[in-house]
Amino acid sequence: MESLKVTVVQVGRLGDGSLDSVKELVVRLAREAGVGDIVFLPENWMSGRPVDISVFEKVVFELYELLGSSVAGGLQHVVDVDGVVRSVGLAVIEGSLVRVCEKLYPSKATGERGRVKPGRLVEPFSVKGWVVGCVACVDIFYPEVSRALVARGAHIIYNPASIPGNRVELWRSAVRIRGVENVVYSIGVNATGNVYPDGRVTMGGSVAYSPWGKMLLSLHDQPSASTVELNVERLREAVERWAFREDFERYYRRLYVEFQLPGGYLS
Repeated sequence: MESLKVTVVQVGRLGDGSLDSVKELVVRLAREAGVGDIVFLPENWMSGRPVDISVFEKVVFELYELLGSSVAGGLQHVVDVDGVVRSVGLAVIEGSLVRVCEKLYPSKATGERGRVKPGRLVEPFSVKGWVVGCVACVDIFYPEVSRALVARGAHIIYNPASIPGNRVELWRSAVRIRGVENVVYSIGVNATGNVYPDGRVTMGGSVAYSPWGKMLLSLHDQPSASTVELNVERLREAVERWAFREDFERYYRRLYVEFQLPGGYLS
């Protein structure tokens, strides 16, 4: 396993409502940042309304082809294959479509629980030897979700989100702590410019932290992108130095592998 270059692209829905325009923006920002081994996107950057799952699949494939790199397409409210509305994360990894997460705990504050069915825990995915666990938006505030993914081998916690400005600093703190307590890299990608039903606006602030809690990447509140290199040696040093991961593996890992989260487990 070698170091991994990750490109974080922070965007939101554009005023003209054009999906083509926002796709063009994603591609331009990613290229300006220097496209890494994988591109990470936020939540509901395509649409504020559920789209058919086939549309989401098509868009992520298009981005993969345009960027010439694996793409984790964030989260999107979709009408799933069974006709139920869920919040689903998709990725195209080296040409293969992968479902990378489902939101386990739809937001109560935004009324999402009345519109979106809770999902299931999804197996972490691999890119260039690195294992990535996708934690959907507010699921980052439930520590057991990240723990369950780390118990299944994750080296990186990826949190695509849509967080309003008054909650960004709290959200960043949660992303940082999930990384440190599990001794993994943690990356939060927040939408920018999306408007909540109550008028609050998502304000970006996407961030990446090392397993040591060091900030590696920080974006402001506008559409933007940045590429950061995740160093495998620094990960190994943290795992060897701190007892957090060792004690977790020894005493708790089995509990989290067997633990049944809402909706069960999706391999």
